[in-house]
Amino acid sequence: MMDWLREFFFGNWRNKAVALFFAVTIWVFAYQSERQVYRTTRDVQVVPASAQYVITKCTYVAKSPVYPEGPEGTPQPFDEKVKVTYAGPRKQIEKLRDVAFPKLILSLPPDKEVFEFRQEDFGFPRESVEIAEFIPESLSIRQEPKGTATVTNLAEKIAVLNVPEGYEVASKEVIPRSQTVVITGPRSLVERLTISLNVSMDFADERFDGKVGVTPIYPDEAAAEVGGRGLHITPSQVQVTVALRARTEVLPVDAVRITFRLPLLRVPVKIVLDDAVGDTIPVEFYGRKDEILRLKDRLREQPGFSLGVRVPQFDREQGGQFTFTEDSLELYGFPGVQIRQHESRRKEKKTAWSYTIIPVKEESK
Repeated sequence: MMDWLREFFFGNWRNKAVALFFAVTIWVFAYQSERQVYRTTRDVQVVPASAQYVITKCTYVAKSPVYPEGPEGTPQPFDEKVKVTYAGPRKQIEKLRDVAFPKLILSLPPDKEVFEFRQEDFGFPRESVEIAEFIPESLSIRQEPKGTATVTNLAEKIAVLNVPEGYEVASKEVIPRSQTVVITGPRSLVERLTISLNVSMDFADERFDGKVGVTPIYPDEAAAEVGGRGLHITPSQVQVTVALRARTEVLPVDAVRITFRLPLLRVPVKIVLDDAVGDTIPVEFYGRKDEILRLKDRLREQPGFSLGVRVPQFDREQGGQFTFTEDSLELYGFPGVQIRQHESRRKEKKTAWSYTIIPVKEESK
């Protein structure tokens, strides 16, 4: 038995070794020559034909479920990515997996509107490797002559949004005032384009001081589609200052009661308005709208509501004649409201109100 096994394994060993060598060599060659595929993504950038042009359209049509961006047949914006499928011998394909491919730059003539990808664009075929598939297969491209416009008077472009109720814009300016914005893009669009500097006052209290983005305003949707790719705005942000103030309102009142506030006295006195009948005068209230509305409610709810006149020291035996103006009247509880002359008084060019203090003497018993 042992002799048989020895003869089986070691008999004619030279021929068996040669056969084994050729068998391994054929297997290795067949393995390396087996056709393989390798799918990867290549970066592709499309640039204008020259500095005098801008690209306004660069789209593709998805034709394969392998490239799912958007429904089939619908033009999609090109994202500078091309999915390629390499096919070739296993050995060469394995080498490709470790290669860092450079970005492909495509510069096309202005009149070339459709570009179909070819192997030659990527340096293939080579070493028995070819590109079996491109996704997308082609690009739709449009180039237009470049134009430039300079926007001045930027303060007029400030749009103040979300102004709190009861407030209004007091001032708005761009810093520095000489700041300009340069728009570069398709000539046909630049000539019709305007901009806006949108300032939201949601969380800015009564003042905003900071940078805001320059927002292009397109004349129509088609222009917006063009400008979305070929438009450049410099600078992209501008320093802006916006100040708010409480919205003001005027409330003229034909008759408001006057109350004279006297120092402590032991002798009774009588006070008479010299140029008015009774104890009411016409006045005009001016101030914050919310305060004016509150004052209007107070006047309606309290018919006896009055304004105070602070009486100075006087001769308690003789009395005297004094004057007061509307801006010296005292109005309590309404800090945002001022008192000024009624329109009727302004027309008559009156300056002040006059009143007389008359001491009242007790009758002798």
